[in-house]
Amino acid sequence: MSSHQDELDDLERSRTARKFDKAARKAEKQAQLSVDDLKPEAFTRQPGPRDFQGRSWLDTDDVMDGESTFTPPNPSIGNVRKSTMLFVALLMIGVGALTVSILIPALSAWLGTVGGVMTLIGAAGMFFQHKGHTETRTDAFDDGARV
Repeated sequence: MSSHQDELDDLERSRTARKFDKAARKAEKQAQLSVDDLKPEAFTRQPGPRDFQGRSWLDTDDVMDGESTFTPPNPSIGNVRKSTMLFVALLMIGVGALTVSILIPALSAWLGTVGGVMTLIGAAGMFFQHKGHTETRTDAFDDGARV
């Protein structure tokens, strides 16, 4: 370095070196990063997990209610035959009489016999009145599902 010092000094004082130093100082003063260098996404907020606007599996009830044409059932029992009501009443009274006959030993012979007969008559009457699936079918595609 010492043997070439005069050449280096000449280079330092040259017009090109001064232009380079001036340009370097000017570049240092300028902003290192320009707005034009950045993409537009840098200025907008990126959506995060809490910004999700779609539907979640937690909203299943709302989704099903909103997009479905399902109408909840409003069942009515309709007319009940008197014979069916009689057999159901006999069955319930018979079971009640059998229960009381177990709890009260003094009346067990009389209540047990009457309760057993009533239970058998009620159950047999309901069994024989029952219509099978083939008799209650409304059309060929009716699979028997009822609400």
